[in-house]
Parts: sequence; C-alpha cells; structure tokens
Amino acid sequence: MNRIAAAGFAFLALAFLTGCTTQGSGTPQNPKEINITTLPAEASAAAQSHPGLSAAILQAVNAYRAEKGLGQLAADANLQRIAAVHAADMQLRGFFGHFNPDGQGPRERMMAVNPCFTGRIAENIEVVEGPSHAAMNDTELANSLVKKWIESPMHRKNIKAPEMTKSGVGIARQGNRIIAAQVFGSR
Repeated sequence: MNRIAAAGFAFLALAFLTGCTTQGSGTPQNPKEINITTLPAEASAAAQSHPGLSAAILQAVNAYRAEKGLGQLAADANLQRIAAVHAADMQLRGFFGHFNPDGQGPRERMMAVNPCFTGRIAENIEVVEGPSHAAMNDTELANSLVKKWIESPMHRKNIKAPEMTKSGVGIARQGNRIIAAQVFGSR
C-alpha cells in the first residue's frame, strides 16, 4: 500500500513540476498555424521589380559558383516573387530575418506560390545602409552584397550548394537603405 501511495505522490509531484516548467516558457499552448496559402498582402502589393540589380546579383553569384566549378543558377519566376515579397515585407514591417512576424519562412512562402514544390529551398538576406551604397551602380552594389554573403559561412554554403539550380532575387529600397533577399531552389 505504501508503494502505491509513494508512486501516486511521485506521479503528482512530477505532474506539478512539469506544469511549472512549461508555464511561461514562451511555447504557445496551441501552436500557431503558419499560412502556406498566401503571401503577406501588403508586402505582395508593395513588392517592386529591380531587374538590373537582381540580374547583377545573380551574375555575381554565378561567377563565384563558376570559380568553384559549380553549375549556374537559372532565374526562376516563383523564387523571384517570394524574394521580392520578403524584401518588401522586411522593409514595411521593420524586421530583418528569414521568418516574418507571422512565422512564415522561405518554405512557407514557396508553398504559397507553388503548393506542389517538393525541392530544397535556402535563402540569403542582407541589408546595407548609407549614401555610399545608395550611390553605387547595380554591378558595384551586387558585388558588395555578394561579397558580404561569401564572407559569411552559412550564406556561402547556400551559394555553393551544388543541388541548387534556380534562384530569385528581391530588392527593397527606401532612401539609403537597401534590403536584398536571394532565394535558392533545387528541382
């Protein structure tokens, strides 16, 4: 009987302690469902095309990949769209990261534009500010942004990933602040 009482007490103590450790841990009781059907509406409407800078970034990344004996990335309209919307979203909502305030990341953004996508996805982002960057031509600015990515181990890993075959580049500009997002995809 004492064993049963001791086991019951231990169970109650464990349940109480478990409740104490999860309460206030920052983990939602009901995890938020992340939208994979639409891109953020305001950012989607605000996304702008910067074809010269986007092409220059893709060209600089492909030049680096060629130096490393890797295949060229092809421009992809879906990746271009999600990169442009993400850059605009970061600018509009004042955040900088791979996941927007709603929890939507690169894969969720891709699923919103292509629900059948089954490949791998990766993303590089960068922000530069100041009159010197704003005054650069597209080629100079692209080389500066890509150089920063190459200097970062995780960004460089995305650029050098041999399985990546497609890319899209999004740009958001406001005054002297420029946000770039490059999204990579595999087949």
